[in-house]
Amino acid sequence: MIGSKRLLRATGGYGLSVVVSGIVSIAVIPAVIIAAGEAAWTTIAVSQAVAGFAFVIAAFGWGVTGPTDVAARPVSARGRYFFDSVLSRAWLNAVVLIAAIPLAIVLSRGDPWLATLTVTSGILVSLGSGWFYVGEKSPIRFLLLDSMPRVAGTVAGALVLVATGDARWFAGLQLLGVIVAAVVTGADILRRHPGWTFTLSPVQAARNLRGQSAPVTMAATTSLYVNVPVVIVQIFIPSATAVYALAERMVRLSLYATRPVVQVAQGYVPVPEPERLIARARRVTMLALLLAVAGGLAFGLLGPWVSGLLSGGALVLPWALAAAMAVNLAALLASQLTGFACLTALGLAKVLARSTIVGAIVGTVLMIPLTLWFGVVGLAWGLALSEIAVLGVQLFALRTAFGHPERVPARPVDEPVEGIEPPLEP
Repeated sequence: MIGSKRLLRATGGYGLSVVVSGIVSIAVIPAVIIAAGEAAWTTIAVSQAVAGFAFVIAAFGWGVTGPTDVAARPVSARGRYFFDSVLSRAWLNAVVLIAAIPLAIVLSRGDPWLATLTVTSGILVSLGSGWFYVGEKSPIRFLLLDSMPRVAGTVAGALVLVATGDARWFAGLQLLGVIVAAVVTGADILRRHPGWTFTLSPVQAARNLRGQSAPVTMAATTSLYVNVPVVIVQIFIPSATAVYALAERMVRLSLYATRPVVQVAQGYVPVPEPERLIARARRVTMLALLLAVAGGLAFGLLGPWVSGLLSGGALVLPWALAAAMAVNLAALLASQLTGFACLTALGLAKVLARSTIVGAIVGTVLMIPLTLWFGVVGLAWGLALSEIAVLGVQLFALRTAFGHPERVPARPVDEPVEGIEPPLEP
């Protein structure tokens, strides 16, 4: 078992990254809404929604199961695995950008340059390598090489935005930070992990996509009913887009705040022996349910007040919307742990995909009708019910696995999984 000191160090390392990024993300919201105005905020929100789905195609599942796969691989095999992912993601990004940019411009109905820069930034994040650092237990590299360049770009953009009132500067500098992070992290990993051969072959890039269908299906269907709601509101109730986008952003920030727990759990659960694997998965599942209850209650009670604070009083969540988004958040908090940490470690990635397909079906059936009948609150409840369906499928599968540990296959896990890398060398 991971020692308590090591676990604390890992959580603290990733936690520092999350704290820095979270503080910046929270500070940026009022900067955009107040300095650039509601129209720019809406353009950014809709463009980010388009990028959210396109990102899934561009990342093609490596961000979902990558940490667990890296943790389970021998160190000697990690360089080839990472380069294969870079090659495939680079080609996917080129294709996805061609389709996503015009779509973001049309749907956002705002400044086309702002939409272009925003959607490009959101997609190119898929070239980042934070997931690899999570798998190899490198929290300091994660902070300095992956998080800090993106944070620096966002901070610089926000400062220029406040000075000029032009949101295009914000989006452009944020994009620059994303590019720097992708280049620096990729170079660092490939330098430290040999065993790969450089190629630009699109044929090889396509071959590397084999075996990624389950995580991509899971991530794509999740992204549909996470990002499409903003677009639905923009189409049917454009006057409510700004406030819904703020509520959705608050949910994402809440999820981001718990990312260290998920990251540590992804490295903690996988062990070779089925008995220990089941025991660890049980602990993480209980933690997931406790986190869901606490997070949901906090959001429901504090959501309206926090929204007013973040927007300078320009946008305030109604209590009914806050309640629906609280249920949505609670289900998400639980399923990100039961899914990404437990099901993948138990070799049940197909169940993970199945659960999100069920959620997507529920969301697709409910969201538009509920939006037409009850407005933005109805849409939020449709989304919440879809997330509850996802969690239900995952919990049912975990209960079956916990009751029959003999069916769980043993997995070879390399020694570094239970350790943590030393701080970044000078």
